[in-house]
Amino acid sequence: MTSAHASSSSPSSAMSAPTSGRFVRRLGPHHFAYLRACAEGLHLGECARRYLGIEHGHEAKTAHQEAVDAVRAVARRRGESAWRLVGLTIRVASGASRPSLDTFAEQHDLDGFSEGEVVKLYTEAFPADRKTARGQRLRERQLALLRRLEVLSAETPQPSDLVAGWFEEALAARLVTAGLLTLGALNARISAGGRWFASLPAVGIAKARRIERHLATLLPRDVQPTKPLFALNATPALFGAPSPSRASGAHTDEASGIRVLEEITQVALARPLLDVDSDGQAVQSWIQARAGSLATATLYQRDAHRLLLWLQYERQGATLAQMSVADCGAFMAFLQHIPPRWISRVRAAPGTPGWAPFRGQLSHASCRQSIIIIASMFAWLQSAQYLSANPWVLVNQATGDDPGKKMLDTKALSEAAMLEVLRFVDGQKPSPSRARIRFTLLFVEAVGLRSAELLSATLGDLRMEPEGWVMQVHGKGSKNRIAAVPGQALAALQAYLAVRGLGSIQEAPPGAHLLASTVDPMEPIGYQALYEHVRGWLAKAVRASCLPANERERLAGATTHWLRHTFGTRAIARQVPLDVIQAQMGHASIQTTTAIYGRAPIKRRVDELGKAFQCLQGNSHQADQPHTN
Repeated sequence: MTSAHASSSSPSSAMSAPTSGRFVRRLGPHHFAYLRACAEGLHLGECARRYLGIEHGHEAKTAHQEAVDAVRAVARRRGESAWRLVGLTIRVASGASRPSLDTFAEQHDLDGFSEGEVVKLYTEAFPADRKTARGQRLRERQLALLRRLEVLSAETPQPSDLVAGWFEEALAARLVTAGLLTLGALNARISAGGRWFASLPAVGIAKARRIERHLATLLPRDVQPTKPLFALNATPALFGAPSPSRASGAHTDEASGIRVLEEITQVALARPLLDVDSDGQAVQSWIQARAGSLATATLYQRDAHRLLLWLQYERQGATLAQMSVADCGAFMAFLQHIPPRWISRVRAAPGTPGWAPFRGQLSHASCRQSIIIIASMFAWLQSAQYLSANPWVLVNQATGDDPGKKMLDTKALSEAAMLEVLRFVDGQKPSPSRARIRFTLLFVEAVGLRSAELLSATLGDLRMEPEGWVMQVHGKGSKNRIAAVPGQALAALQAYLAVRGLGSIQEAPPGAHLLASTVDPMEPIGYQALYEHVRGWLAKAVRASCLPANERERLAGATTHWLRHTFGTRAIARQVPLDVIQAQMGHASIQTTTAIYGRAPIKRRVDELGKAFQCLQGNSHQADQPHTN
């Protein structure tokens, strides 16, 4: 018998550009060490546990596929003709009969290989002296290829790197939630010792040790000082306090101490607040300090990266410190009219031919958001004394309102649309996926949570109070609030917990997340998984619905955030007071709620003005009638 493991189901799929995966986002030396171990014939699961920090078998297979695809893509870009050898292993059981060349190619899915390559692999699998030469040449070729590629493409992890680049998605989200945005921050927390993982949701000792082992493959461990940097008894002498042996020279010591204090103050004022050597490092410091979530960090990283690229290619490599008021205006104009060469080809991956920083022209809202982010970055860098001046304060950053935006249009599902979607969902075969989408639709429609709030919520956040069922929400800006949980939401949650096999709300483990993986009822999911899950179900339901064509077209791009807007519009339609809606949704001010869902004030305005001018119109009509004597 023969067995083969190839990283791609077909050569054509291997030729496709790799997409950003859940486990492999940036290639480091540990990925190449992992692939070398696999080439040596070590067990895939053991290799994944040692080099990638992955425990579960199904995750190990996915991570292996992503690592092989990423390295194969690098090999193709480097012009390596033997790129197919990455991740390819051919094992022949002892005593197996020698198949024909065609049978061998069919068994190992070598359709995309040339005849010469197939013959070479066949000879290596069935050499004249099997005991000494079987597979040795194949391994040597693979190892040599991996060594070449590692030198050319492996990134060395840096303390300033975001954890999202080196840890799998769900775990990275937990680290960011605990304020550990970068590898350096995580390294410092672990090096401090103790139960450093206590603030991480759903992370126990076993998972914490796995994080530590994986981080150790990425960065050297920080060594904490065992003694204070300054001895405590040095303080009086430093600041001029007289000691018993020097009492006679007290006035001299006092004057000396004052001079020392002045010198220390001057040094402290002259020292920069950021220990960075480049604009890129300064930007990472800003993201680490200001981004409160993984989504925000990703957004900040994208906009800052676009600005740095613009300075490099459109301003001859100017730095942030060299950016002038005119440059700020030019960058604003650039964002409003993106040149074609800056727009990426469809499905072009970063680093591949055809890739560019933008996927298309920015919307009016996206352009305004980018300007706000960049201006806030400059303000922070000036406060941190990295920049001596901030040109953005001299620029009119206002972009006005989008003239094409319909102010009363809301991205929400009408009651008819929601009924059609639920009818479609209920008509599908029972599955964990169907149970999750049904819960998501009904719960968010009734509670109005943001996606991040729903993802981070656990059953322990819900409790029964004298006023009724409520839940504590850790919301935008790291602010806590209490949200009411109406009957519709409770019924949906009870049904979802029953499908997950967790019993009622009172019986289920408090640490269980409200939303769970379809594979493991206790494993949470990430933002991307929720986004794709909801968008996929809504798109299928809308296509199969009997809704009018114009409404189907409007709902074609519906996403998770539409469900939150659905709560707001539904509450307005059912005459819930605006202050109640504001508190439930966690808006900072009622003006925000009014701006988004303010149909009630508009209706009152229309009614009152209608009454007034209807009366005036009637009086005017009477005045125009001819007088009769």
